[in-house]
Amino acid sequence: MKFTPRLRHVAALAAGALVSLGSLVAFAAPAQATNSCTSGAEARFEHSFNGPAGTASIKLLNGPICENQQVPLTLVSYTAPSASFSLPQYVLDSSTQFFTDKTPKNDKGELRIDFKVKVPTCFTQVDFVFGDKVINPLTDNSARYDNDKVGSPAGRGAQSKPALGQPQNAWWNGNNGDYKNGVCEAKPAVEALPDCAGNVKLSLINRDAGVTSVRFEITADGGFTQSQVVDKNDKSDLTIPAANAKNIKVTAGGKQLWAGSWTKPAGCTKPEVGAPVTEIKSTCDSLVFTLKNPENGAASLTGTFTPAKGEAQTVTVKAGETKTVTFPATEGLTVAVTGDFLALNGDVKWTKPENCTKPNPGTSTSSSASPSASVSASASASASASASETPAEATPSTSSTEGGALALTGANSSTIAGGAVLLVLVGAGLFFLARRRRVNFKA
Repeated sequence: MKFTPRLRHVAALAAGALVSLGSLVAFAAPAQATNSCTSGAEARFEHSFNGPAGTASIKLLNGPICENQQVPLTLVSYTAPSASFSLPQYVLDSSTQFFTDKTPKNDKGELRIDFKVKVPTCFTQVDFVFGDKVINPLTDNSARYDNDKVGSPAGRGAQSKPALGQPQNAWWNGNNGDYKNGVCEAKPAVEALPDCAGNVKLSLINRDAGVTSVRFEITADGGFTQSQVVDKNDKSDLTIPAANAKNIKVTAGGKQLWAGSWTKPAGCTKPEVGAPVTEIKSTCDSLVFTLKNPENGAASLTGTFTPAKGEAQTVTVKAGETKTVTFPATEGLTVAVTGDFLALNGDVKWTKPENCTKPNPGTSTSSSASPSASVSASASASASASASETPAEATPSTSSTEGGALALTGANSSTIAGGAVLLVLVGAGLFFLARRRRVNFKA
């Protein structure tokens, strides 16, 4: 089949236009992010579990978790009436943590979370479950964890498989006793759980099925005394404040059940307090002090700035704040600094910058000569710096993905425009070539 000259011209022009349009679309299409993530429902895990030790660990295999999503997990220990499953059970200790898009990798490059709880010294149950809801107590009428237990054959629990050599089921009932011959007795008992703040939580447990209730008597330092009545197969918690948490004694029926003092739990670390960041800057017009108290800094820091002439200024900077104190530059200006900003303490002199072209400012008697303090939005130099300074050039920022590769968020407009012009010219060239050489299109 042959096309007429007019049809050949139209076809050639259409072909060129299509080439141009297709290439333009290719240039203009924004680059797609290559970083993938996993929804909570699609996440897959590998777990380790040791019930008697009260430890568990779980690794995310196909992470990270997508932004604004999370996967909560909880390790919880219960006091129980016997070594086999029986009710009621009461929580002794629990730990809840979350997988999110912010979960850091460990030194092996794994997305892993480790758990540790205190386990009763007698009959107990330990459960590792998906979710952040702790059921307390576990009774005949209460809810159950069911297939939320890690390693379950169905439900959320089936999202995790055991690591090599680890149990499939991340739950355990048993006798974790340190009593004589490792045998627990059905009698009143006490579990002590110290915290990092110096307090001691006492769990008073009545396992004696032969009595209706048991009265526990508690004494401690500083004249602390308390009496608690606990029903059969029940538990009651009592916290001894840090001020009294020494020489604690618990008795029931005239027998001493437990004695001890607060001890520092494993894993307690003293919170790191960030050091303040300070800067002194002499401009042509001012002497500027910048004071930054970091987010993890002290609750508040106070400094007093006293010029040789003029009124002193006292500034308090709360954690997470940045403030500046500015003094108009005068010949011989000296400011004495005292207070919590230790790096500044002492006498600070204004030094005229070399790039100042105007005469040295003289001593001013106007009200503007008095020192002033102002809040700054960042820890950079104060906004009161003289206009004679060269402003810092703005630096364009680029986001980056993990590993240092730049994240592509769109197309370069100049590249698109140049490519479009080039391809339109190619299309026009094809049109004129078809017209001069009478190219035949055959079907």
